[in-house]
Amino acid sequence: MKQNIFFISLKFILVDLVLDILYFPLWWYGRGFLKTLFFCGRKIKDASGRLGLGVWVKNLFKPMYGQRDIAGKIISFIMRLVQIFFRGLSLLIFILLIFLLILAWLILPIVIIYQIIGQLFIY
Repeated sequence: MKQNIFFISLKFILVDLVLDILYFPLWWYGRGFLKTLFFCGRKIKDASGRLGLGVWVKNLFKPMYGQRDIAGKIISFIMRLVQIFFRGLSLLIFILLIFLLILAWLILPIVIIYQIIGQLFIY
């Protein structure tokens, strides 16, 4: 029995398309979400390393440039406190932006489906 390649291909494409559409939410909120969390965790760790916040905290009470007099120690302490504050604030803002990225990952499919349904029933 001879079969048309067009109908065989069409059947394969439609079945594959339906299965992909049904699998998408499972992937998006399952494995895809875990990949996003790991990505965001790496970005936060990288940002923390770039800012060097731990190094600044570790050296908080050490005088800068080897100045051991009281003025040098006070100036070093104050400058390091200012650096720690602003670097910590930068890291906090970055973490909040990453949190917004995770939130957008969770909400985006729902918003898109809502917009599509709204466009279908606009009239």
